[in-house]
Amino acid sequence: MTGTTGPTRTQLLAQFATTRDEEIPESVRDYGKLVLLDSLVCGLAAVRLRRSRMVQQVAARFGGPAEATVFGLGQRVAAINAAHANADMMNALDADDTFFNSAHFAVFGVAAGLAEAERLHADGASLLRASIIAFEINARLNLSTSLMAFEDGQFRWSPLSSHGYASMGAAAACAVVGGWEPERLAHALGLVAWLAPPAKNSYMAERRSFNAFKYGPYGAIAHAGMLGAALAEEGYTGDLDVLDHTPGFIEAMGFLGGERHEMVAGLGSKWWISETSLKPYPTCRFTHAALDAIRAFPSTHGVPVSQIESMEIRLSPAAYRTLQFREPAPQIPDTVVAPLDGAFNMPYAAALALLGHAPGPQWYDPERLADPAVWDLARRITTAPDPVLDAEWEADLREHPGGQIRRTRGALTIRAGGREYVVESDFAQGDPWDDTTRADWDFVAGKLASFCDGILDAGAQEQLVEVVRGIDDVADVAETLSPLLARAR
Repeated sequence: MTGTTGPTRTQLLAQFATTRDEEIPESVRDYGKLVLLDSLVCGLAAVRLRRSRMVQQVAARFGGPAEATVFGLGQRVAAINAAHANADMMNALDADDTFFNSAHFAVFGVAAGLAEAERLHADGASLLRASIIAFEINARLNLSTSLMAFEDGQFRWSPLSSHGYASMGAAAACAVVGGWEPERLAHALGLVAWLAPPAKNSYMAERRSFNAFKYGPYGAIAHAGMLGAALAEEGYTGDLDVLDHTPGFIEAMGFLGGERHEMVAGLGSKWWISETSLKPYPTCRFTHAALDAIRAFPSTHGVPVSQIESMEIRLSPAAYRTLQFREPAPQIPDTVVAPLDGAFNMPYAAALALLGHAPGPQWYDPERLADPAVWDLARRITTAPDPVLDAEWEADLREHPGGQIRRTRGALTIRAGGREYVVESDFAQGDPWDDTTRADWDFVAGKLASFCDGILDAGAQEQLVEVVRGIDDVADVAETLSPLLARAR
């Protein structure tokens, strides 16, 4: 126990969820709109994946009252089932935002907030506020954990981990949309601590192929948040001190440790959503700085792709400690998990980028997975550790055990036409810490066009950008935003 007699951390987070629109800085609201749109793009882009068809069918099977939209499904279902399916799909391409190069959790607030806004016919301002507040709560819980560490100079992943903490953000999104008082949300958060998926011993870093959940059951996490909120709304009570015990909820998520004071530090003054990266590629964020450099290489140096003899890509310690990066598979079978395995196959992604294939779900089409030209080029690409990032990441994790790692950098050595080229870059497109890479409306609109080509028509794409950009003026999410989302097929 903390030994304090004031409000518990759970109660402080619940109080924070009553933050009004005018208390959120305009710059935060603007970036929150980009994160909201980006999350929707990720879900819409995934509607044709075989895994998405499965979760769509599960949503249809459980059905319920016609309350909310499921991406790619021609019927509305109960809000809790829509949130489950949509959260799953928004992460299916590994294209959703990435917080300090370690975690994805924006989609939980978006999935829950959207479903609840549709159910209640709430306005767009409440949806935006819900997704921002949910992000902030999840960011603080994330920063209170430690997924990565260095021991004796060697990087290590936590052998146990879970995104289950993000169920609390999903519950908070429901509370914000519903206009709850803090006490009810505090009970919902306490209930979520019982319902959230616990840690699993997956040894993700040692896998040669993923299962369908990859590194987290995104649908179940959103579902737990929705269920906790629904039970609290009916009068269930939860443990109000659940975040104050050691060992407690954070340890149940399986992490190496963390800094618990981060849970409530700077509430209302420090807005972490402004420091999450948006992703231009349907791959792990660890690949992106290299992919940016790779795409620019042929034109920058005047070297045709056909002349590339070999390429070495140096990776961050977190990436290189992951077997799929360290020993890339020489092929990716056309299975339900192909997009997950492809997201971590550096030679495959690099070959697609060099050959000029527009990023999106089409990177994992059967003909692309079997393309001899892609694999001929991929065989010339290898990975190696990056000593610069090893030192930088170790220093950062000593200072911030929860991880506040900003730089992944691209570092390549390319042999082409008998010459050797060393290519380096500091940040990746979509990183928020530099004006040259920070995402803007053109960035997300471009991603929408590339990822949703053939899935959502050009007119609907344009309208979607306009609606989210003006979300403050939307009187009813179910009447204005939802019909656009339902057009994705």
